[in-house]
Amino acid sequence: MLHMPMSGIDMAWWPLLVIGFTVGVVGGYFGLGGAWLVTPALNLFGFPMVYAVGTDMAHVAGKSVISTFRHWRFGHVSVIIALTMVVGTMAGVEVGAQTLMFLNSKGLAGPVVRYIYMVLLFSMFFFMLREYINAKKTEKITGKEVKDLVGNRLSKWIQQNLDVWPVIYCKTARMKISIWALFFLGIFTGYVAGILGIGGGLLRVPALIYLVGVPTKVAVGTDLFEVMFSGAYGGFTYGARGMVELIAASIMLCGAAVGAQFGTICTKYVYGLTIRLVYALCCFFAFTSVVLKQVSANYSNIYSKGITEVLAAEGITGNQAKIMMQYPEHMEKYMLQVANRPDWWQAFQTSNTINMVGCAVIMTAACGICAFIIYLLIVGIMKERREKRATDQTAHSGA
Repeated sequence: MLHMPMSGIDMAWWPLLVIGFTVGVVGGYFGLGGAWLVTPALNLFGFPMVYAVGTDMAHVAGKSVISTFRHWRFGHVSVIIALTMVVGTMAGVEVGAQTLMFLNSKGLAGPVVRYIYMVLLFSMFFFMLREYINAKKTEKITGKEVKDLVGNRLSKWIQQNLDVWPVIYCKTARMKISIWALFFLGIFTGYVAGILGIGGGLLRVPALIYLVGVPTKVAVGTDLFEVMFSGAYGGFTYGARGMVELIAASIMLCGAAVGAQFGTICTKYVYGLTIRLVYALCCFFAFTSVVLKQVSANYSNIYSKGITEVLAAEGITGNQAKIMMQYPEHMEKYMLQVANRPDWWQAFQTSNTINMVGCAVIMTAACGICAFIIYLLIVGIMKERREKRATDQTAHSGA
């Protein structure tokens, strides 16, 4: 067992390695930082949420460097788009964070964030799944295989009508677009990400696909390039507050370094349409997890205000109180022995159980998706080798 000095918990090393490997595979395949997976996974294994978020942010930057390097070799990274958007993203995140603080001061942060999250996740799931089904119907009608869907009416309108100088040509994505369009798109995705408290990759990949009009694989690689900067910024911010477990982050990074190779190489053997299908499934399971989180929050509302007052009377306030409220052993003491409120304790247990179920759902789904990605990789490699052998035999016969 490893002792985590910041949060004070003890944890085995192998779950951290598994989490890192899984998020490496999935993140390398989709181009996401992985906060939607790592945070609930760490929470499931006993990490208080604040330390789970901080530790995740610390390891994201390193994992993104590894994944980006591999995507770069495949020609999936548009540096000019990423660097233009990252400026707007940083500005948007700061404004979004201020909006979140305002909502928090009004006691509305939790519900607003979760409902926005649910609407976005379900919308992306529904739209991408419908798009995949329609593409498969087109394949049956035309007899031609649909590899990817590049551009739509909205992205073409943006490219044609928002062509304000300076306009750049992106060789990787094979398109022209105004820098201002990319900048304001970065502000928008960064603002929403700032309100939701996420890295932004979950929004940026669909934005690059549907609003900018870049191919799916280029959207994945470009987003990972940008995550390097946002992840480093987030890791530094949380580290300065003492909310990062460096031991855990280092072990996860070791697993992610290996997993990222599988995820990124797999994109070489699959079509962009397949990436969108698996992305849609991820959105659905993430949506389910957030719904359970909202149900859990309804129970936590029963005791949160009262236990905060009890802890304040004991001299425990601010972040210290928020952290302590995530430890069952402490809550059992203050709710039953100090406050004599068994109803609080029952609500806390119910809330904690539902939250753990939500974490388990997303972790199980991620492991299943990880296994599916590795399966696609193996199938792709075997197909490539068969084609190579067939080519070599044909060439040998001809000689």
